[in-house]
Parts: sequence; C-alpha cells; structure tokens
Amino acid sequence: MKDLNSQGLGYASGPSMNHPAVTADVDQLREMLEQHYSSYYLRIIKSHPHGARYRLLHRGKIALYTASYGAEIRTGTSESFNFYVIMPLRGAGEVTLNGRVVTAPISLIGPQQKIDMRWSLDHEVMLMQIPSALMQETLEAYLGDPPKKRLRFEPGVDATSALGHALRMLSSVGTVGTLPFAASKPAEHHFEQFLLHTLLSSQSHNYSHELGEPSASWTPSALRRATRYCEDHAGEPICLGDIAAAARVSVRTLQLGFREHLQTTPMAYLRSVRLAHAHADLVRIAETGSQTTVTDVALRWGFTHLGRFAALYRQTYGRPPSSTRQGHR
Repeated sequence: MKDLNSQGLGYASGPSMNHPAVTADVDQLREMLEQHYSSYYLRIIKSHPHGARYRLLHRGKIALYTASYGAEIRTGTSESFNFYVIMPLRGAGEVTLNGRVVTAPISLIGPQQKIDMRWSLDHEVMLMQIPSALMQETLEAYLGDPPKKRLRFEPGVDATSALGHALRMLSSVGTVGTLPFAASKPAEHHFEQFLLHTLLSSQSHNYSHELGEPSASWTPSALRRATRYCEDHAGEPICLGDIAAAARVSVRTLQLGFREHLQTTPMAYLRSVRLAHAHADLVRIAETGSQTTVTDVALRWGFTHLGRFAALYRQTYGRPPSSTRQGHR
C-alpha cells in the first residue's frame, strides 16, 4: 500500500498539486489511521470489493482531499486536533459530535470534539483540513488581539451559505480535474485566504457577535486590524472601504485614525506596503537571475501606471527599479 500519510492525511504542508487516486485495502487504511491518530477507531460493517480510495486535491497550509473507505463503516476519534469540514459526495452517512447528531448536509468538526460517524457502503466524502493554529491566526487578524477563548463553530454548515457554495464548487471541479489555482503560489494563497475568511464570516461561531458589530471609535486594535489587512491583502485590488470594514470602523474614522497615529492616509499606507513588496521582489530577482521583468513586478503589486511606479520607487529607494533588478548598487 502507498503511504497515505505522506499524501496528506496528516498535517497540511507542501506544495499544491493534482494527485491521482490511491487505492488501498480498508484494513490497511484502518491500520495506518490508527497509528497516526492514537484515539482513532474504524469498525468495518461490510466491505466493498473495490477497496478504499483516497485522492489529494490540494495540500498547502490547508489540505483538501476526497476519501472512500471502501466499506460500510463506523469510525471516529475521542479527540480532534484540527478543524475538519466533511461534505458527503455520494452515499449516505451520519456525523455525531459530542453525542449530538449533525443534521446539516455538511459537518464542521473542531478541536477536542468526540466524533462518531457512520457511512454507507457506497460513500465518498470530501474533507478540508485546517490546522487549528491557522484558524486562530485568522481570527486574531479580525479581532486585532489574540483570542482569549478557543474558537468554536456551529457544527452544521448550510449548503446554501457562502461556505456551502464554495465547497460545492470545489467538489464539482476538483473531483474531475486540477483545481484552477494549482499552478500559481499567489493564487493558492488567495484561495486559502478565501476559504478561511469565508468560514469565519459565513459560519456561526462563538466570536460571531464580536466580528459582526462595528466599532464606533478609533482604537489601537482598529489600527492593528487595518494595517494587518493591508499586509495580508497587498496583492489584491482592495479599496478604502475594504480596509475600513476590516478595521470595523467607518471610512471617516479610518482616515482620521491613520492621519493622527501614522501621519498618512490608509491608501498611502497600502501603497507603501505594496512598494516594499515590489522592492523585495526586485532584490530577489537580482540575486537569483530570474527573467521576471519590472513590469511583471509592478503589475503583481497593483501598480498599473509604470511611470508613476518608477517615480515613486526612485523617490523611496533613491534609484530606478530597473537598477535594483539588475543588481546595481
């Protein structure tokens, strides 16, 4: 049997790529999973002649894969260590978390939850695995401060919600071919950010009230939320309203806050962040001998007017961007 753990059943890591399906005997799959998860159990009710199947769709900071145990089974664990989203693709099943049956079509499992699942003989499920630390880090970006309590989601996901729509799109595309973002690391990053932010914004959890209630006044936390948002989304076409929404203040309050505390405007701050990223890229190109052009770098970071980009770059770094790209000091 192939080592399924190296294919991504453990912690998500490594580059995004399209993998062929891996076939295994259900007893071998059970042995591997029980070795990897000490509290895991798998009881086979009836075996399927086609055996177990597993296919990795994506592995970055988040892992996405489909699995079929090749049997009618009862499976679970006494403690989950990561966040998992489980979406049935075919067959029938039932998910119970901490003794409560999840009646929604998609299940969301969090850390320290007792899981018990039953799946029919012909089942196949799509699973999305998110490290707990990554989920907490994303929440902190919203709050502006480290969360004081563990994040806990409602376990049932509505198929008509934003997250449900995203997962159905992934299941329809990913199970038949390569996911569209697989060839690009920036696209992979934005895809994962999209999933994380969609999960936090569309699925009910114990921080929903805090995230949904705008702050009326400027605070240090609002500044941290705004600057963190600019850093995390510098490569995206964001606007003033996006930054204000991330900071959870009005546009006017955002502008006044930046002027008072940073002596600049929000968009000028964003532009400086983008320029720093462009500079770092040009230095890296000079060191590696990459064929990437100044135009490519400028467009990557949202500078569509190349003359203005060159002037701003010279004003900030004392030389034209082409000089940095060529490694001249």
